[in-house]
Amino acid sequence: MVPLLPVALQPLHGHLEGTLLPRGFFLVLGLVYLTALAVDRGAQRLRLPSTVAILLLGLLLGQGMASFHHVTALHVESIHRISLALLIFFAGLGTNLRRIRGTVGAGLRLGTLGVLLTLLILGLALKLAGPALDPGLAQLPFAAAWLAACCLTPTDIGALEDLLESLPQAIGGRLRHLLTFEAALSTVSALLCFSFLAGFFHVHNHSHTDTLGLAVERAHSLVTQLGWFLRHLLAGLLAGGLVGVLAPWLIDKLVRSEQQLLLVAISLAFVAFGLGQLFGGGGLLAVFIAGVWLSNSHYRLMRFDQHALERVMHPFNTAAELNVLLLLGFLVTPAHLIRMLPLGLVLALVLPLARLAGVWVSMPGQAFTRRDRWTVAGCGLRGAVPLALAVAMAEELPHLGGVSAEGAEPMGTLLLALIFVVVLANLVLQTVGMRWFTRKEG
Repeated sequence: MVPLLPVALQPLHGHLEGTLLPRGFFLVLGLVYLTALAVDRGAQRLRLPSTVAILLLGLLLGQGMASFHHVTALHVESIHRISLALLIFFAGLGTNLRRIRGTVGAGLRLGTLGVLLTLLILGLALKLAGPALDPGLAQLPFAAAWLAACCLTPTDIGALEDLLESLPQAIGGRLRHLLTFEAALSTVSALLCFSFLAGFFHVHNHSHTDTLGLAVERAHSLVTQLGWFLRHLLAGLLAGGLVGVLAPWLIDKLVRSEQQLLLVAISLAFVAFGLGQLFGGGGLLAVFIAGVWLSNSHYRLMRFDQHALERVMHPFNTAAELNVLLLLGFLVTPAHLIRMLPLGLVLALVLPLARLAGVWVSMPGQAFTRRDRWTVAGCGLRGAVPLALAVAMAEELPHLGGVSAEGAEPMGTLLLALIFVVVLANLVLQTVGMRWFTRKEG
């Protein structure tokens, strides 16, 4: 029987012939990317944060494309993992150590101590305010609170670049390079903290109900996770360093055009990730180390330097950001966002205070002026990376101590919506605040 509708116009059900993808996948994917770019352009003209516009677009698309939800959890996880790896690789490429001389110590403290302080303050705030403001979080355990807070610790380099370009008074020199370095390092620190917490709070034996048994299990888990942490660091450093050492030689030998440079750069990122996983699970750390090494290496052909690497990788970094931002829109609903609005606004106000505490501890007054510290504190925007971690957080909840099997899914839905609200509010509040601050100080 001949179908009444052309294939392209038939309902989006079933799979495209010869593939595992749903029918209409490529048509919808192309239209989504074009719409996202149009929204991004419109946001720039209106001087609005592009990340906010893309997040809202993802939410709108997520509610209007219910018939397209044949995309499985495996598809989501694959897109999420690849996008996160590309974001981290690009962050490594943007870390030029020659530019941050004199601010390396402050950057290291901001990207590590600042992350830990933000995690501590936000975790406590969520644990105290969550049950008080929403009954759905009445049984929120510390494990889930710390893991959700960890998602909000990294500064996002994409949102940071949008903010710096939109400010009436430009931020340049060492502060701009410091912010870029801190954004990259905070991403790696947040990933390590997330993995450590997820493993530490993972329940291996649900039969322990007595305090002593739980204490023994926690002590054993701590020792295990410390060992994993060291192995993870060594694996990432070894794999990233190995790829970084070989990368300049490979680029000099193989690359004759920028098109080939793009292919080699992506290949090196994937090789670093795969070697890190093979050596002990440090794939994302290896990607970052490889990016930093490539950024600071010397090449026989000077046109294949850090600027060229950033230039050819920038479109892929943009696509990765779009993927992450749009993805969360398919996982939350307006009803949950409205429900989480009060708690999200509370945490969005706590977040800059936590950032300010980290800046004041990390940037001593002898080396930085008060204006420098306020400027850096106001540039701690959250964006694609926190949202990517939020997706991973929802997957980890069923395995955490204190989270029941039946309560994991609704709690994960609420926490995803909460992180969405906090990121959205943070982008708006800090962008408006920094514009006012730079005008006032200028």
